[in-house]
Amino acid sequence: MANCCDMKEGDLFVCNVCGLELKVSKPCSCKEGEEEACNVPLQCCNQDMVKK
Repeated sequence: MANCCDMKEGDLFVCNVCGLELKVSKPCSCKEGEEEACNVPLQCCNQDMVKK
């Protein structure tokens, strides 16, 4: 599961269904486990996107 707090600049994520690719140009500033951390996985075509 791809979550923004795990994404680093330059990472590439892909949808295994339609082939959409997203490249991280600016990482999120939240930290995993903090109260205001993002908790929604990166999804496309109703499936989690995976790091390429």
